[in-house]
Amino acid sequence: MRFILFLFIPFLAIAQSKPQPNAAEIKLGLKKLNFLGSVLYVAAHPDDENTRAITYFANERLAATAYLSMTRGDGGQNLIGPEIRDELGLIRTQELLAARRLDGGQQFFTRANDFGFSKSADETFAIWGKEQILEDVVRIYRQFQPDVIITRFPPDERAGHGHHTASAVLAQEAFDAAASKDQFTKQLSQFPVWQVKRLLTNTGRWWNQSINENTPGVLSFNVGGYNPLLGTSYSELAAISRSQHKSQGFGSRGTRGDQLEFLEFVKGEEARKDVFENVNTTWTRLKGGEKVQTLVDKVIADYQEEKPEASVPLLIQIRQQILALEKSVWRDRKLEEVNQLIQACLGLYLEATADYYWATPGNVVPVSIELLNRSSLPLTVKRINASTLNYDTTLNANLLSGKPLNIKVKRAVQSTVPYSSPYWLQEEHAVGTFTITDEKLVGKPESDPSIQFTIDTEIAGQVLSVSIPLIYKNIDPVKGELNRSVEVVPPVFVNLAESVIICA
Repeated sequence: MRFILFLFIPFLAIAQSKPQPNAAEIKLGLKKLNFLGSVLYVAAHPDDENTRAITYFANERLAATAYLSMTRGDGGQNLIGPEIRDELGLIRTQELLAARRLDGGQQFFTRANDFGFSKSADETFAIWGKEQILEDVVRIYRQFQPDVIITRFPPDERAGHGHHTASAVLAQEAFDAAASKDQFTKQLSQFPVWQVKRLLTNTGRWWNQSINENTPGVLSFNVGGYNPLLGTSYSELAAISRSQHKSQGFGSRGTRGDQLEFLEFVKGEEARKDVFENVNTTWTRLKGGEKVQTLVDKVIADYQEEKPEASVPLLIQIRQQILALEKSVWRDRKLEEVNQLIQACLGLYLEATADYYWATPGNVVPVSIELLNRSSLPLTVKRINASTLNYDTTLNANLLSGKPLNIKVKRAVQSTVPYSSPYWLQEEHAVGTFTITDEKLVGKPESDPSIQFTIDTEIAGQVLSVSIPLIYKNIDPVKGELNRSVEVVPPVFVNLAESVIICA
């Protein structure tokens, strides 16, 4: 008897290592720490998003900014390779994540599958299952808690594609549903109801070219401004972000100078001058936040570009004050930001690498861990944990400035660890929607790394926990150092040289 094993290999990102934030980027992060406002941009596909708007809100207004794409673009064309359908969706997911890493936004998705061109929203909803996708949009509203929603498209035939129209319809209906305790009640054990302040459409362009900054009821904002900390204008950075949509041939040229975008009021409280009008974007929106505000103002004023580590003592105080606040989206969001700023100011380098980019359940994986403190501040490694490898060790090792701590580990992958796979492709799916059994995964852009290490360090009496993926690194003679996450795979797989095999 012959056996042929067909294995779907997920699209795996191979990229150059993420650079350490420089002093200017740290300064921008400190300023962002002082702004408590959020924007969610909503459209249908990868490449539908206005990267100029996302770049502006994330880097000029310093808002928590995200893009919700209804689909992963599985139904599109592919300029760079033969992959289509689900495999193309994997590629386009990674293209969106690459774009967000550049423009500063976060990324969300629903369960909707891009099944190809649709003539109307009604047709789209019939295939997607309107209620199911509306539930996903409401979940993301309640999870992200945006103050402002901006849709790319109008909710009618002007949008030019059934998916486009449907994305705008869902965005509007979710505006009310997310605020109702009687809708999608199962979500309320995870997230509270959420009332968005206002919903607007990013108007102009194809469907209303007569709009300008003087049109009544329309807000305008300049996406052509220059940011000296970034060394570029928002429109230039947005072009680089948009150029990540390589499979769609969306390479874009950067532009400079004033460029206006327009927002047309749709729902909620109308704003006359500014998108965040009557939204409290200061620390006073949190009970007890006044103390944090004072400290953040000081750390920004005292920041030394040539000595970022001098900001760490104040950042530690800020972290203590944030930890004392009542748990909320903003408390958790700002806690993550301050943790990243402390790590950046310390020049802290944490890395776990393996000899191969795959591992199988039950097999031993050799791991090299490198820890480096590039500041003069005292730092202690307390614990290193990797549950997938059943590894947990307590340390009390001082990380001396400029002296790498190298640790060698050999542990077997637990036999119960599932194989690496995009979470939305683990089950067979319908034409219109992906099957996701764990609802907590809905909205996430990708699966978590299969093998992660959590490293606990102590500074000034506070424990800072940082999770890093186990990666494989190789040196490409043209591109230099590249890395990819280590994946858990079956012990045997077959790559077929021929596309068709006849078995007798």
